[in-house]
Amino acid sequence: MRVLVTSDSHGDYRRLKKAADKAAPFDAFVFLGDGEKDFDIVTRNMTGISTYRVRGNNDYDCSVPMSNVIRIGSHSILLTHGSNLNLWRGYERLIAIANENGCQAALFGHTHSRHYSFEGSVHLFNPGSVSMPRDGKGCSYGIVTEENGKLDFYHFDL
Repeated sequence: MRVLVTSDSHGDYRRLKKAADKAAPFDAFVFLGDGEKDFDIVTRNMTGISTYRVRGNNDYDCSVPMSNVIRIGSHSILLTHGSNLNLWRGYERLIAIANENGCQAALFGHTHSRHYSFEGSVHLFNPGSVSMPRDGKGCSYGIVTEENGKLDFYHFDL
């Protein structure tokens, strides 16, 4: 299974579309918040692809959850924007929530910075921002793959 992971488009649906075009083909599309209208525009005509999103601190559709747990193969994955988790101070709360929900990985946005680590038996992955990076590495997106029961996490330049 191949999953596109994006976050923080902030009104730039063209860059979100570019990420989807570059990453194709994929089986699922995850959007981690801050650009709900962009996600709607880009996924409007997608068929045969599972789509998942969570609300960011700059999104206002209250019907979209702040966090969600999805399955990728045999793995439970926490999705969250992360704006309410004090991510600038560390990942302890994110790890705790992942563990509370039986998740092997937590995908998050908000910081606009690429990140991967394995902490406390949880994979932590931030794809960075498709439009407004803060890590000095440029716009980016992520791919998560699951094959033979193993998760792998990749960052790509946009």
